[in-house]
Amino acid sequence: MTAKVLSAGDYIASKCTKCKDTTGHTIVAMVGGKVIKVECNTCGSIHNYRDASSKKVAAAKKTSSTGSSKPRTTKAERAWEELQQNLRPEEAIPYNMNTPMREEMLIRHPTFGLGLVLNCIRPNKMEVHFQSGIKLLRCKID
Repeated sequence: MTAKVLSAGDYIASKCTKCKDTTGHTIVAMVGGKVIKVECNTCGSIHNYRDASSKKVAAAKKTSSTGSSKPRTTKAERAWEELQQNLRPEEAIPYNMNTPMREEMLIRHPTFGLGLVLNCIRPNKMEVHFQSGIKLLRCKID
């Protein structure tokens, strides 16, 4: 059996970029026996030919050359670990917008958890360093 030689005007199945599905297409342009451009018979869009049978293969994740399976930590997480060594969680006060705050206070927020007040910004804001990063919260300044 011989394979049919394709030419411009022939029908072919291709993945349509507009329909997001494999549909029937008409060949519009070829270069040396290779299909380059097609027109979708469903929506009429003209685009590059995408072989319907080929599927993208997910690239394998690269592993470090050291072979350690330890997950990477962000800069904020490393800073929090260093900061936490000097903190006493039992001295933390519950966060309340109406409680007077000052720098170096330890607070416990219902969503963000344990945090250290870094900076008080007049008239009613403060920067607090939590495990997830630095947050700007409303407060009453002491």
